[in-house]
Amino acid sequence: MSRCLQGFSAVLIAVALLLVQVSPAAAAVGQDLELQGKTNLVADALILRPLGLAMTAVSTVVCVGLAPIVAITRPTQLGAWTDYLIMRPARYTFADPLGHH
Repeated sequence: MSRCLQGFSAVLIAVALLLVQVSPAAAAVGQDLELQGKTNLVADALILRPLGLAMTAVSTVVCVGLAPIVAITRPTQLGAWTDYLIMRPARYTFADPLGHH
């Protein structure tokens, strides 16, 4: 029983430490909108665009592997799911301007 209590207290302490770090950021949300816009651009360029590129690559591999099966079983739906899995991440990664998401 004490091991369970130790695990619970460790989780409780971790959540408390996380909330201590989040509260100053939540208080400063409305203070400087110009700085917030620039950080969104940086986060978009450094985190979200590489994730979009990885998603485009992974979904392309999945679509190429599953395309023969879908072409045989549901040929009318081939374009719909390829648009959703390949074109949307590619459009986000390469065509959309930074900071518009």
